Amino acid sequence: MVANKTSKYLWAYQAAVGTAIITAVNSLSYEFGDYNEECGKWNSPFVENPVLPSWVYSSRTPTLTEAEREFPIFPHVFLPISIQFLAWMLGKPDDTNDPVLDVTTLDTDMTYPLTIRNEEDGGTHPDVTQAVDCYCIGLTVKCERSKSMLAECQFIFGDLEDIHDTRPILTTAPSNPGGALIKGPYDGNPIVEWNGTPIPGVWRVDFKCEKEHEKVSTDTGTKITNYTYKMKPVQIILSAVFEVDDIWDDYIDRVGSYEMTVQVKKHNATNYITFTFHNCRVITYKKTGDRNKAHYGTVAVVLAEKVTGAADWFTEYGDGAAAAFATHFKAAI
Repeated sequence: MVANKTSKYLWAYQAAVGTAIITAVNSLSYEFGDYNEECGKWNSPFVENPVLPSWVYSSRTPTLTEAEREFPIFPHVFLPISIQFLAWMLGKPDDTNDPVLDVTTLDTDMTYPLTIRNEEDGGTHPDVTQAVDCYCIGLTVKCERSKSMLAECQFIFGDLEDIHDTRPILTTAPSNPGGALIKGPYDGNPIVEWNGTPIPGVWRVDFKCEKEHEKVSTDTGTKITNYTYKMKPVQIILSAVFEVDDIWDDYIDRVGSYEMTVQVKKHNATNYITFTFHNCRVITYKKTGDRNKAHYGTVAVVLAEKVTGAADWFTEYGDGAAAAFATHFKAAI
């Protein structure tokens, strides 16, 4: 048996809720980004088929009855090459500030869902696992010095298609995410400012976003519809050897309503994403170090009301960016 050595993990915006968009051998699709060893193994979407046992008084063996199918959240880890991943999470990419692409929270309506496919190809037994009506409801981002920025998106979905009977292996290769001219991941070295003051010494920033959601079943449980609701506060962890005391002072004084920005640039040191964390509160500030041997390292936990993003996607894309925006960034359906 020959292994599946040319597998793909890809996606496409759906035109409507409930209808898959990757349906033919030549369907248009997109990659998620780049990958390294830290991204780990791929996890296919899957469903669970619960079965309930019941007994009658005259028998000790159970009767099994199928219950409503469940659709667990599934993750995907990758190295983003554009700000597209944040647009999936927050829901409102905006082109009015061209050449800067802004991403904020969509307060009403639902975003365009995604069809996401894990395609096992290049071996004796090619296979397709395809989730329909996917929404990003969780995002974890790691920006670490000497590594590429890494993102993990958590997806809910509404259907898992019949992978053998209806969805063939693609013969058209997926396109580059964010546009054909957008290349390469971001250098994870975080450039941090606290309330407008540069904070040197931060070597790693992790942050996590979560969105409340609801699953609704109809047609005697055969159809699942997902809805998304309010955003939870953003959790940030700063790992550093702090060279200034601004964050410490605000931690001790319990000062709030400060903004923090974290910028990452691509390896060309030009193209960028800036994350802005609004109305931050320092929750904990813990220092550890070897006695009389080295600097003390600090882990600071910060909670923010929200995060917004800005990127130079229009500049990086170049000619045709305005026309291509609607293809790569969609908001309310």
